[in-house]
Amino acid sequence: MNGWVKMKRNVLYCAVFLLIFSRGFTSCMGPVPVDVIMADNELYFVLEEKQEISAVRVFVRDPGAGAKDRRTVWALGHDMTTEVKKRNYPRMKQIQYGQAIEAFPVATGPFELQNNVEYMVGIDMGDKFARETFLITDDNKAIMPKPAFERQKGRRYSVSVDNDGNKILMLEPVSK
Repeated sequence: MNGWVKMKRNVLYCAVFLLIFSRGFTSCMGPVPVDVIMADNELYFVLEEKQEISAVRVFVRDPGAGAKDRRTVWALGHDMTTEVKKRNYPRMKQIQYGQAIEAFPVATGPFELQNNVEYMVGIDMGDKFARETFLITDDNKAIMPKPAFERQKGRRYSVSVDNDGNKILMLEPVSK
């Protein structure tokens, strides 16, 4: 009987450990914000910090269409026949629409974006993902009608240029 009680106690300890471990593990998975910014007539997708990117996709958002019926206007990714170990995952914080990224051998588009059409960007980062709906207005501004995260509302960016001539978008401090 004493052995039976010990075994039940050990099973209970293992179950609690697995519950805590799995809860902690899944809490790091999930959505992260991506801001959609127009700078000098160029569209950028900006993450809060550098991430290992595994795929990028922009498609026309049509709530009535199924996932297979979405019209992709730009996509970057890996050849699925390539072993995962041999794939390159670039660490990036910002991605320019239409940018060629050497690490991604598979590309679709980019096709010209139309004004006043809802699009969705999806950025996959292994254990995280970013999704945001946006549109380009008639005056060529990118807006996110309903940002996925409250902290995205009212964000403003400044643009600088690095030594290689690349634009760097910097989040401006929020005044209180």
